[in-house]
Amino acid sequence: MKITGFQTYIFLGLLFCASTYLLQSEILPENKAEPDSEPEITVKLLAEGKKTIPIYYQYGETWNTNIKLPVFVITNKGDIPVVINGIDVVGKATSKEVCRNIFYQEDIDPLIQETNRLLNRLTSDPDNPWQSYNLKKRFGIVVKPEKGFQEKNRLKKNETIAINLTPIYHFLYEGSSKVDEIILYIRTDASEKKRAYDYSVVLTSYSNRGNYIFPLKGSATVSAMPLNEAIGHRGLLSSEFAIDIIDARRLPSGELSSSSPPHSDNVKDYFIFERDVLAVGDGVVVAVGNKWPDKWCKNPLKYSIKRVTNLTVNLIRQGVEFENAYIGNYVIIDHHTGEFSAYVHLSENSITVKPGDEVKQGQVIAKVGNTANSTEPHLHFQLMDGEDYASANGLPIMFKDLPAPLEPVHDFAEVNTLVYSDYLFVFIK
Repeated sequence: MKITGFQTYIFLGLLFCASTYLLQSEILPENKAEPDSEPEITVKLLAEGKKTIPIYYQYGETWNTNIKLPVFVITNKGDIPVVINGIDVVGKATSKEVCRNIFYQEDIDPLIQETNRLLNRLTSDPDNPWQSYNLKKRFGIVVKPEKGFQEKNRLKKNETIAINLTPIYHFLYEGSSKVDEIILYIRTDASEKKRAYDYSVVLTSYSNRGNYIFPLKGSATVSAMPLNEAIGHRGLLSSEFAIDIIDARRLPSGELSSSSPPHSDNVKDYFIFERDVLAVGDGVVVAVGNKWPDKWCKNPLKYSIKRVTNLTVNLIRQGVEFENAYIGNYVIIDHHTGEFSAYVHLSENSITVKPGDEVKQGQVIAKVGNTANSTEPHLHFQLMDGEDYASANGLPIMFKDLPAPLEPVHDFAEVNTLVYSDYLFVFIK
């Protein structure tokens, strides 16, 4: 499956720390910042309003905590050039340190170059809708520093760098309690004067406020869930907890396929195509896009990023709303709980609602399609804290009518989002 957006975000690595293997003697002492009325550096979030929402799930007596760390920016406020020579990521549970991951300068330097080069490119032309949209989708609402983003690990006065650890690291902890605090210890070298600064990452513990139902009926396969690091949903802002829904079935030949025949060149052969899409809860429709032509996506085997990009450009030139051209046909619903649901890649002319319409839980609002950046017919679904599809924070999602898998795949005492496995096969009556 492909996510909405043109860049698949492949995570290069995942570091793991578990209390069952971490001896107390191995925990390094905290590096406290030296008091200074005029600190050399300041640290803050790159995108104000970005929420850091942990995934929590309990298996037996063991808690798992999985966190995508936010992108943060460091600015040198002193007169002496500063080099970042290390970052410690410390996890705490009820104020006690339980794990620490250490990154050295050789780990950080490539990330600085990659992240800041991308940010400079995406902020180079504020009037370019492609750049602005991708900036919001990847990072959120970003204010470009006066001197831009520095692409080397050496900051002069009032220069800024952004650091994004996500390409090489997700915080993952397994132990007897949840991690409820993350501290970054940023080690610097300024003219051979070594110091450490601490920055507390605010964690927003979250569970659904609404009592939602699954957006489809019948046989379905949930894929690209948040813990699937190979699929890029988690690397994007509003799609951090998104899912893709197909319908993979066992064919008489024994092959598991989402179409019959397998790998069909006709969307009509896909089991999920034009399935009714249901509102997951009561609410009001706040946005609709319905101008991505089905005729351009009849053959899934013709999919390519280049082809989709060219078709998207054509739609924009024809005056189609940018978001509709970019993500395909879609519906966004405000559930009056601070939560907004988004339904994406819908079939052309299948949408039955318009902005301002009140909808009821279970109401048919559209049909599954294959529009825009989609490798085959599927429903991309996500929950957000705002109606802006690009810059809202993604939210965890659970469904009251989604049956839990049987042991040993699932025996969670508590969980705040879909994490069961890479694929979840369900049948919703």
